Amino acid sequence: MGDGTPRSIGLPMLIVIFMSLCLVSFAGIAYSTARSSFEKSEGVVKRTKDYYEACNEAEILLSSLEEIPGSETTYTFPFGTNMEELQVTICPDADGKSYEITGWIISDSSSWEAPENNGNNGGGPVGPQAPE
Repeated sequence: MGDGTPRSIGLPMLIVIFMSLCLVSFAGIAYSTARSSFEKSEGVVKRTKDYYEACNEAEILLSSLEEIPGSETTYTFPFGTNMEELQVTICPDADGKSYEITGWIISDSSSWEAPENNGNNGGGPVGPQAPE
C-alpha cells in the first residue's frame, strides 16, 4: 500500500472517455448543422441572383419597347431551378404613348393537381385504406 501506485484508475478514465465521446458527438452535430445552413444559404443566394437577373431582363425589355401595346400585356421571365417565373404586366396610358406597370409578381410555372376522389369517405382526402 505504501508503494505509491494508484489503485482506482477506472472511474476517472471512464469520465474522460465519456467526456471525449460527448465532445466528439457535439462537434459532429455542430458540423452537420453548419453545413446544412451553408448549403441553404447558397441556395438563397442563387435564387436571389437569378431573380435579379430576371428583373434586369424585364427592365431591358420594357425600356426597349418601340410600340406600346394597345391593351394590357403580360411578359414572363423564367428563372431559377424551381420553375418560377417573373410576370410583368403593363397597361397603356390613355394617350397610348406610355405605359404603367400594373403587376410585377413571382409565380410558379409548374402546376400541382390534387388526386381525384373516387367517392370513398365522403369527399375527404384519399389515402391508404384499412383492411375490410
